[in-house]
Parts: sequence; C-alpha cells; structure tokens
Amino acid sequence: MARVKKLTEKFLVALFKRGKADYLPPSYLKMEGGKVLAPGESDKLLNMLAEMAGKGIVEEKNGEYKLLTDPYA
Repeated sequence: MARVKKLTEKFLVALFKRGKADYLPPSYLKMEGGKVLAPGESDKLLNMLAEMAGKGIVEEKNGEYKLLTDPYA
C-alpha cells in the first residue's frame, strides 16, 4: 500500500498520544510519522511543531515536545 498521508496537526496529536513519555523528541515523531506519511511530509515536522507551540497545543522543553491540549477531543 502506498504511503499517502499528509502531515496535519491532528496526525501529530495522535502521535503524541501514542508516545510512551510526556516529552517526545522530534526524531521519535519523525520516525513514527515516516512509517505512514507520504514521502517528504515528515520534513515539515519542525515547522508544524513550532506553529503548534505558538498556538499553545504543545510545549517545547530542551528540544523535546509535550502535548498540552488536544484541540480535536
């Protein structure tokens, strides 16, 4: 099956919920997302995390990110 998923905020929120720790490094999110995202989509991860941090959805601490609120719940 071809990987055709696009990186969205909703997809990132789901990845955070699957994570095993409060704070997750971008490398984990990129690796897990890369398993199902279309080629090149995971390259947009850092920009999207910065946007989400600006909206108060995630928090950045020491280069790792924590989900603060789920706007899709």
